[in-house]
Amino acid sequence: MEATGIILAGGKSSRMGTNKALLKINGKTVIENVVEELRSIVNNILIVTNSFEEYEFLRLPMVEDRWKGMGPLAGIHAGLNTSKTERNLLVACDMPFISSQLGGVLLRELSEYQAVVPEINGQLHPLFAAYRKEVSVEIEKSLDQNQLRIRGIFQNIHVKIMDNMEICRKGIFLRESDLFNMNHPEEYEQAKNMSRHTLSINEQVKGRDET
Repeated sequence: MEATGIILAGGKSSRMGTNKALLKINGKTVIENVVEELRSIVNNILIVTNSFEEYEFLRLPMVEDRWKGMGPLAGIHAGLNTSKTERNLLVACDMPFISSQLGGVLLRELSEYQAVVPEINGQLHPLFAAYRKEVSVEIEKSLDQNQLRIRGIFQNIHVKIMDNMEICRKGIFLRESDLFNMNHPEEYEQAKNMSRHTLSINEQVKGRDET
């Protein structure tokens, strides 16, 4: 799909105590897993970070925040403003198990909306959502006024909120891990346990297939 995956990797990871994006699960860093999943649905990937040297190993385009110290909204602006495509899928760097299927659905829905945001069990996920490039103009207005809440921009753009029911109607059955994000060390341990559980199930299925 002609679209850009924008990975937000500019957070301080203060609650984790180390860079969340570079933590490893099954031998790969979280951000490598995100990149791998994105490559199945988009043809461009862009990393938003203020620490270029940490992500040079990925050999991907990078951009830094224009508004420093103004949170994820500034990162979204940097990514959308730099993107060369109208459709963009935003992903936080601390989501190790993102669903490319869900991402593809969100991107396709942009044909009629400026943003498409999943709402799972009553919780919005604006950091795994699809945005048209033009939304950067509205975000810039908010940043100029020091209004930093991501939800604040939804009042001024044509946004679609996709709840569990509609996502299911699209043929997507979400797992607990699909929108899981890590902020604390115990959540990193939880992510590793999720991954081991998934590997165990896959091995069992493979074993049955081979018999």
